[in-house]
This record gives sequence, C-alpha cells and structure tokens, in this order.
Amino acid sequence: MSSGNWKKRPKRERLAFWITSGIIALAAAVCGLITISGKMDKPFLPTWDEIFGMAGLTDQGPLDSQLRVDILDVGNADAILVRSGEAFLLIDAGENNDGDQVVDALRSRGVNRLDYAIATHPDADHIGGMDVVVNKLTVDTFIMAFMPEGSTPTTKTYLDLLEALTNKGIAVTEAEPGQSYALGEAQLELIGPPAPSSDTNNNSVVCRVTYGSKRFLFMGDAEKEEENALIAAGADLRADFIKLGHHGSRSSSQKAFLEKVSPAYAAITCGAGNSYGHPHAETLQTLEDLQIAYTRSDLNGTVKLLCDGSRITVITEK
Repeated sequence: MSSGNWKKRPKRERLAFWITSGIIALAAAVCGLITISGKMDKPFLPTWDEIFGMAGLTDQGPLDSQLRVDILDVGNADAILVRSGEAFLLIDAGENNDGDQVVDALRSRGVNRLDYAIATHPDADHIGGMDVVVNKLTVDTFIMAFMPEGSTPTTKTYLDLLEALTNKGIAVTEAEPGQSYALGEAQLELIGPPAPSSDTNNNSVVCRVTYGSKRFLFMGDAEKEEENALIAAGADLRADFIKLGHHGSRSSSQKAFLEKVSPAYAAITCGAGNSYGHPHAETLQTLEDLQIAYTRSDLNGTVKLLCDGSRITVITEK
C-alpha cells in the first residue's frame, strides 16, 4: 500500500490500525518478558500455566493422545495423577489437610472421575487427603494393601478413609502382585508388596504404568526391606522413570535396587525444610553415581511428565 493511499483511508480506520498494532506490540513484549522471567527467576510475572488458568483454559488438548504424570507438590507427602487418554489413576492424596488442594488440582485438570485410586499404605502423608477425594469424586476401583492380622491401623486418618469408602459404597480391591489393569492405552501393573509386612512402609503398594516402550515405577514408601523382597521374588523392576520410595530417605533407594530398575529419571517427593532432612545426602549421591537425573518437589514444585510412547519429557513448575 502506498503512503498516498494510506492517507486517504478514513481517520477512524487509521486509528483502529494503530490501536491494534499497539496491542500486538504490547502482547509481544509481555510474551517476551514472561519467557525471559522464567530464565531470570523473576516472580513478578505469571507463568503460562497461570495465564491459561486465569483464562479458563487448560493445556490438555494435544496431550490426550499421550501419557501424562503429574507429581503434585504437596510437601513431604505423595499425590500423583496419571492420565492416559480419558482414563485417570490417582496414587495417594497427601496429608490430612491436603484433600481439598488435591481435589482442586484434579478438577483443574478436568478430572471428576477416577478409574483407579491407589492408597499405597496407611500413613497420613499418603492417605490423609484420600477421604476427601473419595467423598468429592467418583472412584471406580479403589486399591490398597491389607496389613497382616493384628497390624491393622486404628488411626483416625485410616478410619476416616474406611468410612468414606463405606459411605460411597466403594469396595476395596486388595493389592496383589501380578494384577494388571487397562488404563486407557496404558497398562497398570501391581508389583508389590511381594508379601505382607507389619511395617506400613514395607507394605507399600508398588505399581508400574507402561505406555508404549516406556515404564513408570511408583514405590510408595517402600524401604530396603521391601526392595530386597522384590528382588528376591524375581520381580521385573525395569523402568525408565521411578518415583523414589520414602521421600528420598536413606532407608530406601539402595544402589542394588536402582541398578535393577535402571531408570533414566527419578522424582523425589519432599517438603521444603522438612524435619526429616529428606532427601538424604546418601540417596542423592547414589543417584549421581548411577547418573540418574532427578527432580525434587521442594525445589521444583509440581513435576509433569509427558510420554508419547517412545520419549519422556519432564516439565517442572519451578
């Protein structure tokens, strides 16, 4: 367009052009600042997830054909959502005061019904919020390991969960090695506990999700005793990703076990400044010795894993 023709355009049209151009330029500048601020660790600008959330949008459209694992940041506790297509699996639900946060996180991801919920073991930092999840969402199959006779917990947290399950008419499926379930295009396998244990951590449900050629192993709070029992039982432990047992404690994730798993990636669920000192230096050293890349929820916040069946992409909140 020649300058002469531009001057002949109506004043209102020229004004609209400059306003539109200004808006585009401002948007471009903001986009640039958001991208830069992520690298500069500047907190004054929102993240893309926050922008999408404020706009009522989600980032799940093209991800429906992928496996997605969200390791939610609930401090020194566990709450993990696995999605394959329109099928959802929740592994644990944080502490007693985390239930509403977990439900909000699930609903923000489009979850109103869970195909499966797994309570890995009855400690409060894993099942504390599960009664709220059961009360507020539909759960098709609920899985947990039963404790040996005489070791059944009597804590209010455990009894609250049992009451919620009873009130919703949800039967408990006892976890046993060898059980397998379809999770969309993925497969959920139960690997442990290999034998009942009176120790809650070592009675953790250990499960693995397989999608394409990639495997994701979730250890609950399994410690060395259960790791050794899994090895002795000849369990196939191979996985590309592992959620470490017991928040990165030195009581779990021994070198011999991790060598059997041979993961490329690991995640540690731990709270900032937690009184237990999780993760312990010994565990971090083992991960470094074996050249296993890892994330920590105390430093990285919520961790998102995306898998197309042949590759895994790790995205951290921080």
